Amino acid sequence: MSGVSVLVSQTRYNLVATVRSGAAIALGIIMPVVFFVGASALFGAEALGGDAPVAVRGAGETPDLRTFYVGGFMAYAVLYGAFVASLPELVDLRERGLLKRLRGTPLPLRMFVVARFAIALAVTTIGVIAIGVTGRVAFGVTTPPGALVEIAVLTVVGTAMFVCLSFALTSFVRSNSAAQGVANGLGVVLAMISGVFFAPSVLPDAVGDVARYLPLEPLANSYQSLYATDAAGLGLDVVSIAVLLSWTLAAIAIVAVRGFRWKPLQQR
Repeated sequence: MSGVSVLVSQTRYNLVATVRSGAAIALGIIMPVVFFVGASALFGAEALGGDAPVAVRGAGETPDLRTFYVGGFMAYAVLYGAFVASLPELVDLRERGLLKRLRGTPLPLRMFVVARFAIALAVTTIGVIAIGVTGRVAFGVTTPPGALVEIAVLTVVGTAMFVCLSFALTSFVRSNSAAQGVANGLGVVLAMISGVFFAPSVLPDAVGDVARYLPLEPLANSYQSLYATDAAGLGLDVVSIAVLLSWTLAAIAIVAVRGFRWKPLQQR
């Protein structure tokens, strides 16, 4: 089989497995939309000051909290679709011996990674679009037409980073239950400190300073910058993109040094 045929076959297999399990769909699409609607309806209400402008680091401010939330929850959808759903699934495949069987086929690791990325990108893209559409329909938040290219670039870069991080962490996580705890724990912590649930102004300065160099905040801030009042031109901050690429390269380095574990780590 040619490389393209192998990739198409593996992608089709991953797509069927993803749809059947439903975890990625629930975590990457349904949950971000539900949380976005809930947070916007509650904290975005005028009675709680949700109609006041919200500062966006390096880009001015959004007209209100609901507009700020659109960009934040787009990043949240990428985090959960490409990392929180991916890490436990990879570990589960390994511990059930399915990756060991794949290792016995002509499938190279790079093809397996690309196929996983393709499925994760499909999930995160749907999640990002769902947040944008929900924001427009439910709260009247319009996505600037000129921001669509930047949103697409951020979704691809963010998905690639979190997929690589999920592969890297499989080297340290030994069981599916541990993977679920690690993925969900990191997801919640990153979302809490990265301007997804709360405006950065309500967090201590020290927390914000650290979050800028973690995987989620630069992505969330880049999405939010596109919704700032009078935003024009590319909303891609060079420093933020550099942070995202640095985490991607760090994850690749971890896999290169430790190797990807195809065999179960737990005794069977």
